Amino acid sequence: MATVFKRYCRQPAAVLGALFIAVLAALALAAPWLSASPWEMNAHPLLLPFTERAHWLGTDMLGRDLGAGLLYGARVSLGVGALASAASLLVGLLVGAAAGYFGGWVDAVLMRVAEFFLIMPSLVLAVLLVAVLEPSTTSVVMAIALVAWPGIARLVRSEFMTLRQREFVQAAQVLGLSPWAIITREILPNAMGPLLVTLTFVMASAILTEAALAFLGLGDPEAMSWGYMINASRNLLRDAWWMSLLPGLAIVLLVLAVNRVGEGLRSALQVPGRTEASA
Repeated sequence: MATVFKRYCRQPAAVLGALFIAVLAALALAAPWLSASPWEMNAHPLLLPFTERAHWLGTDMLGRDLGAGLLYGARVSLGVGALASAASLLVGLLVGAAAGYFGGWVDAVLMRVAEFFLIMPSLVLAVLLVAVLEPSTTSVVMAIALVAWPGIARLVRSEFMTLRQREFVQAAQVLGLSPWAIITREILPNAMGPLLVTLTFVMASAILTEAALAFLGLGDPEAMSWGYMINASRNLLRDAWWMSLLPGLAIVLLVLAVNRVGEGLRSALQVPGRTEASA
């Protein structure tokens, strides 16, 4: 692990990406103490950035502070991205491990199910799922996880199919270890490198999907998000350009930072190429 950490630290872009995410996460957690509610209309509408000390990033058409909106929007983006990635990992890991280890009809059935989700455009499927489940943070996380797990499952299946032929796995089988013990103790730890790299790209995709759903009006109506802020300001691009620019820039920087972390992990762990799930 020390060698991996040193390799990662030799990459300035990856280190800056990790620092940006850490600082943003800290600010998002401290949002209730750093600003008022993002829904509070407590200032003149359409204030330009840096014109009032109390609202240094300006206000929207209802007099709501944009700085507060960005802080609370970071909570939504990071929270949904992390939860959706974790849910995708759980489902993809279970399906991919079973398909890759047991093979045969188990592999055939599970991969056909995964292919059904893969042939559907991910954003279209997420929109349909959220519309059916009713917009909320939970439904957004579930929708993103349901469209993201097949890529992880295929990666895990590929790694398990390769590793189950290795001598240490065959030795564990000869010793009489159960399939569960072999999967969790012998194979999974050796497959974690590519899986961690792929997970970062899944998180970046989840952040973009959440922003797109919020922009389409399918986000949690009680949560301030960056996609909602862009949607609310789409008719004021000429008169109040900062209302769209600031949340859009926040999305770009966060996704770029997550991708830099993923690339840094790939290089540090010496994982060849970018995996199919992250494409």
